[in-house]
Amino acid sequence: MTELIKSLQSVLMFDGLLTHISLGQKPEFQIEKEITLEAWIYCEAQRRRTGIITNVFDTSKVESGYGLLLDGKSGIFFALKTTSKTIQYLSSKEDSVKLNQWHHIAGTYDGQRMKVYVDGVEKNTKVISNSSINYHPENDLLIGMYKDNNESYPFSGQIADIRIWKVARTEQELRQNMHHRLQGSELGLVGYWSLNEGSSHTVCDKTSFGNNGIIHNANWVQTELPIVNVKYNFKLGVDPIMVKETKTPPQSIEIKENKASEAVKKTEEIKQDCMMTGLSDYGFWAQKVKEEREARKEPDPSFRRGRIWC
Repeated sequence: MTELIKSLQSVLMFDGLLTHISLGQKPEFQIEKEITLEAWIYCEAQRRRTGIITNVFDTSKVESGYGLLLDGKSGIFFALKTTSKTIQYLSSKEDSVKLNQWHHIAGTYDGQRMKVYVDGVEKNTKVISNSSINYHPENDLLIGMYKDNNESYPFSGQIADIRIWKVARTEQELRQNMHHRLQGSELGLVGYWSLNEGSSHTVCDKTSFGNNGIIHNANWVQTELPIVNVKYNFKLGVDPIMVKETKTPPQSIEIKENKASEAVKKTEEIKQDCMMTGLSDYGFWAQKVKEEREARKEPDPSFRRGRIWC
């Protein structure tokens, strides 16, 4: 397979101090049970519970929400508070997220099992009983910062292409379109912020819900991103940026030539069969007679249109 072709695009730089995006509290963010969170991150520093996309509220005594956060080592957390358990921080484990490199990260919950992914590969999983997500108290949804009533942990680096789904996406589904911008109308998608506006203080939600976000201390830069504006062709199963150029081997050419020769031979056999039936269309017989007369250099007499019987 060919190497992914990166393109220069606008991206939001998070300074690790004040930069973050506020999305507030919206009905669409209160996903009942099945959920998928996705993002592209370029992390410049690690600190435990640093927010990427999160509405987690955690004071040890009071817990709620969901989110993708840094684990403070060299991985990420998928955080989830269900009604049956204390808040869970599922780590992608050490050495799964490198500093100063782009990584695609995701967390999913299907009502039974939490999973965390890095670059389309499952890194960790945990069984949780069939429970809905708890939102009491409800916290603001933020991009680039974790914040509750007495703590805040801002992200340092770059974040792109945030997606929230009300379905648990499979590993195959994550890998199929993590390198492609979405349309915003995909089934189950409830929030999509591409974060490539370039000069605005507002980020647009590409879904029909239109839950736009406010950027605090915006700083836009140009950088190479491993994301393209071409969607995966699910019908053909072809990834336009990962297709390898192939050359037809000589033996394949020989096989094609043999098949073509067989097709010509078959056509001639059919013509001979037609001649042996005793009945043929005028056009076929006229052509045969014409060829014979031309071979003998005889004039071509007129024929009446109709059928010729032997």
